[in-house]
Amino acid sequence: MNRRIFLQNSAMALAGINASSQKRIRLITRGDDLGCARSLNRAVKECYQKGILRNCSVLAASPFVEEAASMLAKSKGLCFGLHCDLTSEWDNVKWGPVAPREQVPSLVDKRGYLHQTNEAVRASAKADEALIELQAQLDKARRLGFDIRYADLHMGTVQFVPGLPDKFGDWCRTNRLIDTRRIGGRLSLPRSSPIDRRRPGDYVLDLISSLKAAADGEYLIVGHLAYDDAEIRNLGHPGYPGQAVAHNLNWERLAYVDPRILKFVRENGVAPVRYDETDAAREQMGRFS
Repeated sequence: MNRRIFLQNSAMALAGINASSQKRIRLITRGDDLGCARSLNRAVKECYQKGILRNCSVLAASPFVEEAASMLAKSKGLCFGLHCDLTSEWDNVKWGPVAPREQVPSLVDKRGYLHQTNEAVRASAKADEALIELQAQLDKARRLGFDIRYADLHMGTVQFVPGLPDKFGDWCRTNRLIDTRRIGGRLSLPRSSPIDRRRPGDYVLDLISSLKAAADGEYLIVGHLAYDDAEIRNLGHPGYPGQAVAHNLNWERLAYVDPRILKFVRENGVAPVRYDETDAAREQMGRFS
C-alpha cells in the first residue's frame, strides 16, 4: 500500500470514528434536593457512580447536607449547583434559613421555618432579604467543600419574589455561577395527576420513548432521586402524600440508573452532560470577571 492510499484510508477511518462518536442528543441530567434526606443522598451517589447523573443541586439549608458533603463533595465527575431555596415544603421535615433569622424576617413563618408554599413566599418575601439568604446558602455549600458551578431554583420560588428575578442574574454573575434558568430544552414526558405525577406504568420506558421521539439537540431532565422507603414516605404535604412522594422519587432514581436507560443511552447517541459543558454555560462563564 503506498503512502497516499494509506493516508486516504486513515482519514476515512478517522471520519468514521468521529461520526460514531457524535451524539444525537446531549442530555443534561440533574438531581435535585441533595441533603434533604439520607435516602436521597444515597440515591444520588448510586446514580452518579452507576448511572447517568452528571449534575447535582445542593439544598444547603436542609438537615442532611453535611452528610451529603462527606459522601459526595469530592466527586470530580459531578457538576454541583446551588438549589436556591426559599421554601420548606414538607409537613414532617422542616428547615429554617441559613442566614440569621433576624436578617431575613420576611422569609420565615411563625415557627421560624422557611415558608411552606410559593404563595406564602409571594405574599411576604422581600428580594433583598432573599439575596441575603441565597448568599448564606452559597457560602455554606462552598464551605462544606462543594465546588458550586451553577444555580437553579427549588420549586421555582425565586421567580415569585417581587423584584428578585431581575436581580438573580446579576447575583449569579457576581458569584461566578451559571444561571441555568434558560439552559436545556424540555422532553415531553407523560404525567397523570398532581398526586401521582408519574402515571401508572413504567417511567423508565416513558423516558426512553421521549428520547426516541426527541429531535436532535440539547435537553434537560431533572430528578429527585431516592428510594421508596420509610424515610421518604415520611415526607409529603397536603395534595402530595408521602406514599406518592416515595413512589415518584424511586421511579425518578430508576430513570438515571436502570439497566434499560443505560443501554439506550449507550446505543442510541445520547450523551449525558454537565451544565459547564454546554455552549450556553460557557458563554456565561466567558463573561465572569
